[in-house]
Amino acid sequence: MVKKFDITTLISQHGDILTSLFDHMSDMFFLMAVEQDADGEYLFRYVLMNPSAMHVALLSEEAYGKTFDDVYPHEKASLLQHMYTQAVKSGSPIHFTANGDIIGESILSPVYDSNGVCTHVFSITRDVTERTNLESQLAYMAYHDVLTGLPNRRLLSEKLQQALRAAQSKEEMVAALYLDCDRFKEINDTWGHDTGDLFLQMLATRLKSSVRDGDIVARLGGDEFVIVLTGIHSERQVEKIANRILLATQEPWMIEDRTIPFSTSIGIALYPASASEAEQLLSNADKALYQAKKTGRNRFFFFDPI
Repeated sequence: MVKKFDITTLISQHGDILTSLFDHMSDMFFLMAVEQDADGEYLFRYVLMNPSAMHVALLSEEAYGKTFDDVYPHEKASLLQHMYTQAVKSGSPIHFTANGDIIGESILSPVYDSNGVCTHVFSITRDVTERTNLESQLAYMAYHDVLTGLPNRRLLSEKLQQALRAAQSKEEMVAALYLDCDRFKEINDTWGHDTGDLFLQMLATRLKSSVRDGDIVARLGGDEFVIVLTGIHSERQVEKIANRILLATQEPWMIEDRTIPFSTSIGIALYPASASEAEQLLSNADKALYQAKKTGRNRFFFFDPI
């Protein structure tokens, strides 16, 4: 059962304590008086805010006695009006999360007088922007390569399985291209790992520009990359894209006024001809890559089970 009390009496009796508490709260505190207009619509007027609330809301004590429409543009005022009306109608505390430049988690609690009439709504809002951004960053890092920003092995696996399901329903092909940099170790050994990292970032950019929108470019680690081509109807389509990748990687590499010679080898496996499952498709593409490097490098090779 909701405990009923007069908020004005509480403030008058314990004003000094409440002022000290509210002034030092990092969370935002709002106290809104509840009224009803002639049409029975609720109106909410500012009664009390702590410094944190005034700072974030860009309001001052001049807002006291004013409604949301008096101090905010229509869109924001309508959102706040909806939130506080829901709190009054629910008769119990409700939670809201507002997204924007600042992400805030709010608890809105209706306050009743001794007659059971809702006279105020008490709101506490916590700024969770930093926490939410950190959670988003961690989620991104779980599925992406930190150095290049490309999908990592985990995200590649999910996207590849989705691509295979879509291809099966459309009776299309999917091509997995397994790429390995020829003599990448020489770049690290000659110019250092910083140059090697910069090179991998540039390579990721070239690979993305060599494929179509909707194709997947992922980095598995080291100098190993995988490209997944979707919507394929012939082996010839794959050959054209593989040749385009080889030409793009053979273009001069200028890093810190150095010209670095480079080439890559590509192993290719096709769904459903070479494999019916994602892991087997990647495994067969890896085997084809081994053959491409074995037969001279700087070329592509299709997986052949024979």
